Amino acid sequence: MRGVCGRLAVVIAGLAAACTPAEPATISRESFVQTYVALRAAELRSSGAVIPDEDRARVLAEMGVSEEDLLAFAEVHGGDVFFMEAVWTDVQNRLVELSSRPDTTG
Repeated sequence: MRGVCGRLAVVIAGLAAACTPAEPATISRESFVQTYVALRAAELRSSGAVIPDEDRARVLAEMGVSEEDLLAFAEVHGGDVFFMEAVWTDVQNRLVELSSRPDTTG
């Protein structure tokens, strides 16, 4: 009986560990990258140095992401230098890709 209880305790502990998230849930990497690129593109289209609040709010609403979501992502992943380097490289590559597309707005 002791062996069964011991094994059961190990299984329960394993299941509990598997169900506990290793880090807080955040938006996905892809969602962060897409949103950041959209915000940066909107900023570049604006005449000022900073994206207007109404444009920022519109972009965030379109992306279904809040400022808190972006901050939480940065807080959770900011310590992982290699991960964040890959994120910012992806952002930069997408911005370069956007800037090399022909302008079809006019």
